[in-house]
Order: sequence, then structure tokens, then C-alpha cells
Amino acid sequence: MVMKKNGGIGIIGCGNMGSILVDAVLSAGLYHPSTVYVSDIRKEQTDRLKNDFGVSSADNRTTAERSDVIIIAVKPDKVKDVITEIREALTPSKVLISIAAGVSTKKIEQFIRKMPVSVIRVMPNINVKVKSGIIVYCTGRYARKNCKIAEKIFSPLGIVLKLPESKFDIVTAISGSGPGFLFYIAESIKRICRENGFSESQSATITKYLFYGSAKMLFETGIEPEKLKAMVSSPGGTTLAGLEVFEKGKFPYLLKKVIEKAESRSRELRKNL
Repeated sequence: MVMKKNGGIGIIGCGNMGSILVDAVLSAGLYHPSTVYVSDIRKEQTDRLKNDFGVSSADNRTTAERSDVIIIAVKPDKVKDVITEIREALTPSKVLISIAAGVSTKKIEQFIRKMPVSVIRVMPNINVKVKSGIIVYCTGRYARKNCKIAEKIFSPLGIVLKLPESKFDIVTAISGSGPGFLFYIAESIKRICRENGFSESQSATITKYLFYGSAKMLFETGIEPEKLKAMVSSPGGTTLAGLEVFEKGKFPYLLKKVIEKAESRSRELRKNL
């Protein structure tokens, strides 16, 4: 079922996230390839998407003119340039979605100037690559009636949550940076395996299944993490012995400081923009 019979969707910026979005909206049947427009300064990127998916390529201005929904998937410092380029093609009937980190809806509306365009800011994390991402969004002054559009477009990639924009720095630190923190732990476990004589293949397999199986337990059992932890922690056993080291090393405090540092950096980057 195609979400829009008239108009189309334009994706400006076809790097990793832009390319993932093209695949997502087509795989979910939200748009027909003939109504999907892509634009990127790298012609090889748009050529690849045309060949792989049958979408149309155009320059930024034409992409905006032909699309009811325009997704800006460029670097944060390029957002103003892109909006300046497409400004004359924007109308109150269009929806502008930005996935540029740190660029607020208010700032985007300032770039647009006085035109009352629906602006939605979206922050997906890297796990959208396997359609298990956390995607948070907020709306600008004129976009409150268009929330469902963002939810339909991004829901094929994971869980979609609406949050106040004031929460974007902390959620960037948790869901945006969080996979990196977990991958760091995975990297450490794999290294410990290797140091204890396991082969590279064995170390990788043990690490991957440890994280995959534990995440699956969280999802499929519906049991809270503290109860799952207790299920593994027999009195006097190995798990409790190891957890004591976490507690003595103040791991919860350390993790909180890690997230606070990431949140602080998010605020700094936003202010610099």
C-alpha cells in the first residue's frame, strides 16, 4: 500500500542514512520508486540508488519541488546551504524532515524564514542498519499535525518515539552513542577471549552470541533486567563474584559519567552549530 498517491518523497543526501531510508520506504511499500527522488553531490551515490531501486535523481531544488516530504540527510554544517537552495520550493503543504544532528527545529525554521513549513527533527541511531534502531523525533511550530508521517517513514527501521526537543541531548548520549558503548564492551570481551587462548573465530562467535542471546532474553521473556540478572546470580556463584567487582569499581557511577560526558558534548556541538 503506497502512503501517497500524489507527490513524492525527496531525500537530499544519500550517504549511509539516506540510502537506508530509500530502501526502507520502498521495502515497506510506502512509496512507489517513481515517486522517490534522490539528490547528492556524489553522482555515483545517486546512480547506484537509481540502478538498485529504480528511483529518480535530480538536483536539490528539483527534488524539493517534486516532493511533498523532503528529508535532509546531510552533515549539520550543510543544512543551511541546502535549505537556502531549496527555500523557494518550500510551501506550507510540504513537510521538511531533518536528520542532521544538533540542528534544532527552531534553527531550521529560521533558515526557511517566515514560511510556515512543517519541520520535523529526527534522530535515528546506527542500529537502523539492521532495522532495530531507536528513532526519536520532535516537531517544529507548524508540524504537530504531521507526526504520523515521520512515524510511518521511520517505523520500518525500528522503534519510533516522540520526545520533547529538550530531551535530544540526553537521548543522543543514550540511544545515539549507546551502541558505541556496548560495542566497546563487546570489543573488550572479545579481547579477553583471545588473551585466554580462544581463536579469533571462537572469540567473535562467543561475543556475538553473548550479546545477541542476552538481548533476545530481554525482548522475548519480557522480564526486567534486574530480575534476569538475579536469575543468573546463584548465591556464592561466579556471576555474583564478578558483579562484586562491578560494584566495587562503581560501574553504575562510571556509566552515568560516560553518558553525562556524551550529553555535554552533544550540547557543545549544538551550540557550535
